[in-house]
Amino acid sequence: MRSRRITATLVTAIALAWLTTAPTARTSEEYYYGIEIGGRLCGYARVTAVPLRKDGHELIQLTHESVIRATLLGGPVDVRMTLTYRVDPEMKGFTEHASVIEQGPNRMASALRIEGSRALVAGQKPGEEDAVDLPPDVVLANTLRFPHLVADFVGTDTADKTYHVFDGRDNAVRDVTYTRKGSETLTLAGRSFKTVMFDSLDRRTGVAATVWIDEETGVVVQTRHPGQRLTYLAGPDIVDAVTDPVRMPDLSGTIMTPTNVTIRNVRDISYMKVRASMRPSGLLLTPDALNVPGQRFEGAVKDNAVEGVFEIGHRRYDGSQAPPFPPDFSHDPGLREYLASSELIQSDDPVLIAKAREITNGSPDAWEAARRLSAGVGNNIKGAIPGGGSARGTFDQRAGECGGHSFLMAAFARAVGIPARAVWGAMYTPRNGGEFGQHAWNEVYMGAAGWIPVDTTITETDYVDSGHIRVGVFQSLATVLNARSFEILEHRTER
Repeated sequence: MRSRRITATLVTAIALAWLTTAPTARTSEEYYYGIEIGGRLCGYARVTAVPLRKDGHELIQLTHESVIRATLLGGPVDVRMTLTYRVDPEMKGFTEHASVIEQGPNRMASALRIEGSRALVAGQKPGEEDAVDLPPDVVLANTLRFPHLVADFVGTDTADKTYHVFDGRDNAVRDVTYTRKGSETLTLAGRSFKTVMFDSLDRRTGVAATVWIDEETGVVVQTRHPGQRLTYLAGPDIVDAVTDPVRMPDLSGTIMTPTNVTIRNVRDISYMKVRASMRPSGLLLTPDALNVPGQRFEGAVKDNAVEGVFEIGHRRYDGSQAPPFPPDFSHDPGLREYLASSELIQSDDPVLIAKAREITNGSPDAWEAARRLSAGVGNNIKGAIPGGGSARGTFDQRAGECGGHSFLMAAFARAVGIPARAVWGAMYTPRNGGEFGQHAWNEVYMGAAGWIPVDTTITETDYVDSGHIRVGVFQSLATVLNARSFEILEHRTER
């Protein structure tokens, strides 16, 4: 996966729209959008459509410049994203797409082009391209206009339809279902739009939204996501409202959810029973997926809406039957992805490999090696927002949020042959009298003992306390907890 995740919680809240009734118009157009999270304005988008001619074809170049400015847990959030699409009106999709995302000192870029039935994505090394096969009925969505929804729903009795949509951000084909909710007239930025309302659901990532499509143009004029995220058509004055430093909102409430009990000695939580309500995105959930070693779930999961009770009791691993070091798991295809390098977990980076080998040199077994790596990350990487983002960025800056810590730990472990993955969910903290916050940590594979959790961010370097509620393995930039409520029914501590 060639993702460009920096702050997925915020970036995935951005939905843009291109407003033009004449896709082949010879004039340029410019439109503005407001972005609210938790009812507070925190961002804007400026979208321009410029006609151009290339190789005898009339194309439209769409440029989306978006900004989110806020604070989060006391740290600044300044995300700037530029997306560029070249759209062929005849094929009703883009032929080229590039993106640049910047947050603080971090910069990530990607590019792809469509060639026949494949999307060719620029690789991590110059000159490399990864190919993604596209089905014949693929929708080359650019997140701006949705003519396929107009064709299938406006003036018809269609209730729902599933499309094969190519996601240019995750570079994968998704099954996305749109279900008609009704019709509504919206007045935005001084204009009136007759819209069709839909509930949409990504069948792989669980991303859900309600979208309002202009019947005439197929443009999305408003989008509402779980977690109180709203994007809507606005005027040019939205730019000054967002860039005014006095108005910068605190978005901590979007990832922190109050609960009913204060527990001071968090590290000693040995058992917790919690009633939870949330609608996570990032992977499609089932009740079985929430039942893992150290955690039991009883309740319902429908379209990723989770309602039920978690019982958590993570036991400390004593290292028994740990694999030798260095281990050899090459014979197990199920572990292959947890040993491979990726854009965020660069386990093939020479600098990270050398450091991982230095830390683990002389380890008697794989568990001791994992403990040394976990302590190395936990004791030497300070907490920071945004931090370094990826594993290498976190290592270079010696700073990162929980995602950066988890990516670096996974990269170190994989670099010396220990299968590792970043997992995510919610973690209890006594902050403000008791809260659960969106959080990431790690699991390392110890052969017969299975997957062992560790949390380098809070220096639980050889265990995790039982205030951790696991949702799943990180696999998408769409990862967001979207919690509604947590009620602690019971808990125990070791002391």
